[in-house]
Amino acid sequence: MTNLQTAGASLGSEKPKRARFTSIDFLPKQQVEEGAEPLLYAATSPEATAGAYYGPGGRFGLVGPTATARITRRALDTEANRRLWAESERLTGVALTAAVA
Repeated sequence: MTNLQTAGASLGSEKPKRARFTSIDFLPKQQVEEGAEPLLYAATSPEATAGAYYGPGGRFGLVGPTATARITRRALDTEANRRLWAESERLTGVALTAAVA
């Protein structure tokens, strides 16, 4: 587990501030290795399906072993995806161009 979620605006300050909700112990959480597993599965597993979305398969889809997850309607918005991709290219200075035959 990391403190990344709580660092927020205090990141880089001498004394990090703790958000109130982090002291509540009933919130779902898992170790870093378990949290990274869906990403690694999608990137490396021969059983992973192209275009599928993987995430935790346990409690409320927030923790648990890797499972196929539902893709939200927002994630399927092609116009939003186009804008996000264009902004990513602008910010990174990296643009992918189609290969010319």
